[in-house]
Amino acid sequence: MSTLKEIANECGFSVATISRVLNRDETLNVPQSTREIIFDTAEKLNYKTKNAKKQTGISVDNGVYRRRSTDLGTKRIGIVEMHSIGELLDDTYYMYLKSNVERMCMDNGFETVTMQFDEETESYKNVGQDVDGIVAIGQFSKRKVDAMAKLTKRVVFLDSSPDAVRFCSVQANYETGVVQGLKYLLKMGHRKIAFVGPSQTPDSTGNAAPEMRRRIFKDFAKRYGDAFEAIYIETNSSGKDAADKIREFVADKKAGKKDKRPTAYFAFNETAALNAMRGLIQSGIQVPEDASVLGFNDTVLATYTQPQLSGIHIYMDEMAKVAINTLKQLFLDETMMPIRVLVPTGLSERESVRKI
Repeated sequence: MSTLKEIANECGFSVATISRVLNRDETLNVPQSTREIIFDTAEKLNYKTKNAKKQTGISVDNGVYRRRSTDLGTKRIGIVEMHSIGELLDDTYYMYLKSNVERMCMDNGFETVTMQFDEETESYKNVGQDVDGIVAIGQFSKRKVDAMAKLTKRVVFLDSSPDAVRFCSVQANYETGVVQGLKYLLKMGHRKIAFVGPSQTPDSTGNAAPEMRRRIFKDFAKRYGDAFEAIYIETNSSGKDAADKIREFVADKKAGKKDKRPTAYFAFNETAALNAMRGLIQSGIQVPEDASVLGFNDTVLATYTQPQLSGIHIYMDEMAKVAINTLKQLFLDETMMPIRVLVPTGLSERESVRKI
């Protein structure tokens, strides 16, 4: 893990500003571009710490990664995102996915270009010459999927699978992640666990659908019967309002009574987890002394909170690696059958969960 001082030396902002941005201090008035630089720098420095020494075929000189040669030659990869910059900063998971994809492309000697969808022409704008392949990050409507297919047959979807018959896709295994998290909380002695998240989120085609992690949580609760009591605290689709929802829940005269409160809160993403932790603390409930919080996604930001956030870890670097390796196979064989890869999750035990 990189320190705040190292991030400050790298991007030029003060330690105080960096700390407030990483901890999502809503009272801090800085441009979105500043937040983006700080989030990106924190992730990149963390990546170097973890991976610089164990990469093969890459030399690191003053923070510059030298490209590794590839038998496929120079390829141009289009990167398509479902979110705007503002939305990416609300849920940095997708920003970090893109960063990992760009890094994997660089490691393989591929050029990348970010492509934007033009609503008027219903087509993607790409800078300069055509692209050899596309990595699409997030959920996309059918018309956007069809617009990508007009540019190239080599499309790999990351974090969704809008058309498994036509395209390859790489996703995190949410099933194993939720079950892993719940078993961990039960092992730590928690028997009253709240799910913090929306009832619906966009599916692989961008349409509203039952939230997958909530559904898995609910199915698990049914299978375990009286093993624990499941409680649901509904947020918006991003989880940004989790602090408000937690405060409302605690203030409720019936549900918020001390003996009826959950001892653990399982948030559907990291944004919801960080805001849930803030809402608990603002309500006079200390984490983890009075209540535990477990997040989902587990980006580098989880290590900059107080207390540090425990979470279900999504291996974004591995997801990016699988996506680019799949593209490489498509370069060699365009007739390859579409494949769907589910990348398993891990568990990061930190300070926000304690045994009771």
